Amino acid sequence: MDPKRVRIIAVVIVVIVVASGVGSYYYVTTHKSTACSLSSTNPLVFDQAETPDSLDPAVVYTAPGWGIAQQVYQGLVEYNGSSDTQLTGILAKNWTTSLDGFHWNFTLWPGEHFSNGDPLNAYVIWYSLERGLLMDQPISILMDENFYSPNVSYYSNLSNIQASNNTTEQVVRTFNTLANVTNPAPSVLSYMEAQNQSFRVINNLTIQFNLGFGYLGAVPYTYLLDQLTMPPFAAVDPLVVEANGGVQIGAPNSWMAGHMLGSGPYVLTSYDPSTGYTVSPSTNYWAKSLAAVEPWNNNLQPAKSSVDVEFQGDPAINVENLKTGAAATASFAYLGPSTINQLKKTPCVVAQALPPVYGSTTYSGWIYMDQNAAPFNNLSVRASVAHAIDYQAINQTAYGGYASQWVGPVPPGYPDYNPAHLAPYSYNLSLAEQEMNNSPWPLDKGGYSKMTGQTLNFEYIDIGTDLYETALVIQSELANIGITINPVGVDLSQLADEQALNPSTGQCGSTTTANGGPFYIGEDFYTADYVAPDDATQALATSFAGFNECQSEYSNATMNSLVFEAAGEHNATNASADYAEMTQLMYDNYTNVWLLIPTSFLIYNTLLQGQFTNPMGAALPFVMEMNTEYAS
Repeated sequence: MDPKRVRIIAVVIVVIVVASGVGSYYYVTTHKSTACSLSSTNPLVFDQAETPDSLDPAVVYTAPGWGIAQQVYQGLVEYNGSSDTQLTGILAKNWTTSLDGFHWNFTLWPGEHFSNGDPLNAYVIWYSLERGLLMDQPISILMDENFYSPNVSYYSNLSNIQASNNTTEQVVRTFNTLANVTNPAPSVLSYMEAQNQSFRVINNLTIQFNLGFGYLGAVPYTYLLDQLTMPPFAAVDPLVVEANGGVQIGAPNSWMAGHMLGSGPYVLTSYDPSTGYTVSPSTNYWAKSLAAVEPWNNNLQPAKSSVDVEFQGDPAINVENLKTGAAATASFAYLGPSTINQLKKTPCVVAQALPPVYGSTTYSGWIYMDQNAAPFNNLSVRASVAHAIDYQAINQTAYGGYASQWVGPVPPGYPDYNPAHLAPYSYNLSLAEQEMNNSPWPLDKGGYSKMTGQTLNFEYIDIGTDLYETALVIQSELANIGITINPVGVDLSQLADEQALNPSTGQCGSTTTANGGPFYIGEDFYTADYVAPDDATQALATSFAGFNECQSEYSNATMNSLVFEAAGEHNATNASADYAEMTQLMYDNYTNVWLLIPTSFLIYNTLLQGQFTNPMGAALPFVMEMNTEYAS
């Protein structure tokens, strides 16, 4: 574990372009028709384009991984209904916070337990959270933001961090070995109850979260509850983990990667990583009685139907299954405008456009330009690129009109999106030519590529026709300002390599020949960890994030300070002022050319009932929870 390395990443790396960016919480009124049918109503059949990367909530890194984890495992809180700003309790009965915002006490419901009957209490929550920190998988960046190992912080001396981890690992093993999760040994209990730590047990039903130990530093984080909805904060059964490999520092658990046992409304009844999985209603669900008392709390409701998720990546088959009723809903790795228009005309199938925040959480795209490399080390060149692009042409050519332009770094639909209401960059070829003529590579001398003889490799994500077509439009339009680019497609794993700094060589992947580079210009995108503006600004605006450190190479001390300041700002007026200044700084600098956000669609058979969409589900059936869904 490197305490000085901040890994800011977009967790949901499965891109659903112009796709069904939904979760479970906005109630959808369906239009039942006697002519419509489903081949199976219990189990429901969901077609899913991608496979989970892991089944372990402390490891899952992609949308399909999150999708299955959130059916079986539970955290303290979850988004309430369709809201992406209000939350309701699941394992937490209630919670309180200190006046300074640094200390949060969460009280659990009595009688919580896992599907096998093992108890779930504050000791188990402590164990689950410390397990995630010890494993230190890439997803743990969500925890490292505010929390760290006992008695140390993110910025502590490495030897002290290692000592803390070694001690915590021993405590975790002792807790497991004694197999007594309701009455821990005195030595274990004293460690859990110690004050100088991120997660502190108050009693068997109360756990305290103490902020200020993570890489944000001493910040009373504004969006803590949103962050706690993420899988790494879910409860796992210590007895099951210990019986199947236990916990090791810096390593995943191979058994947990392919098996599940949680406290949620579903149990995993079958799993084949090549074909799909089935989740069925838990017959030993702890919240059945409570759910009847709180019918408004959809997060607590027992599951209504079993669900078969079939891994099916062929869009043509997905469409046919929706038409025939072989599938109740489907997710698409790529869903282009022609397919959308086709589905809109299909009887018994709903293809409903969703608000901008759904597209924002799935894919917010831009062009980066390396400010440490010619010609993009010149402000006029970056401005020229921004005004040389015909954004509406891209919208029509690549997205069939199902997209909208934006101004970053906070995506549309998020709190504090573009507070100053800056206009998106406009297509203005005359202005673009003027800006280029103000650079060292004026057009009357042929522009950059003719004067230097250089063609620049342009990185784009090779996952769908729209992104390729976008790259072709950009290639044509940059030629008008004397810049010749060569579009090179990379897949998502290669994109991650391009964003990374090699600690051995000190080189960014984007500046090497790896994957067809170097790439001093290219497309990239942001997907949400959760709907919080600082989640976006940390990823897109700070100098130590991969998007900037290894692509734009934008470094601004004022920006770094503003990002951290805003993350802990609870005064709405002050927060808006901070985000307005951040937006203006990047806008004036032409750090990125903010492109288009595709429209997301909810696609399902009209007989599918009980759906709630929420932007934090990346795409059906990657819903946050399936428990309320059934077929009429």
